Amino acid sequence: MFTIPLKMKTAWFLGQIAFHLDFIGCFIEATDCASHAVLLCRLLVAENPDSHTPNLAFQLGNLSIRLSNLNQHEELLGVTEESITLYQSLVEKNPASYTPHLAHQLSNLGIWLSNLNQHEESLGATEESITLYRSLVEKNPASYTPHLAHKLGNLGIWLLNLNQHEESLGATEESITLY
Repeated sequence: MFTIPLKMKTAWFLGQIAFHLDFIGCFIEATDCASHAVLLCRLLVAENPDSHTPNLAFQLGNLSIRLSNLNQHEELLGVTEESITLYQSLVEKNPASYTPHLAHQLSNLGIWLSNLNQHEESLGATEESITLYRSLVEKNPASYTPHLAHKLGNLGIWLLNLNQHEESLGATEESITLY
């Protein structure tokens, strides 16, 4: 019989509590819960990386959102980049399971960078996310077309920020077509 380690259960519950605290505006407490979830996942990864790296990558993504709500930009970029690095290694082993997560984290990185007026860097992360979403749409259009449309809309905004009006229009039109 398979049992989930107590540390993993606790990390999962802390992540859920962080989500709910964030929802009611308790951003500091939410970030504390998410940070503790990451800490527990790090301990589990040290014990068994193959089993627990996906959970750490997920909890890092969760923490990045909480840090965003506190405007802790430098820390959230580091956390998001760590999550992306973990998902990249997971995609190498199991693309079907982890490509959607990697695409999502790259999209988040694009948003965080845009919020910091790092438009060139934002464009790169967003384009990489779109490339992954295009591959996901080929395999499962019903599930991933809305995500691709949303990311193309973001790309249109980021291109506009860089005064690339024709490219912006193309991305925006494609986004609207997909919706």
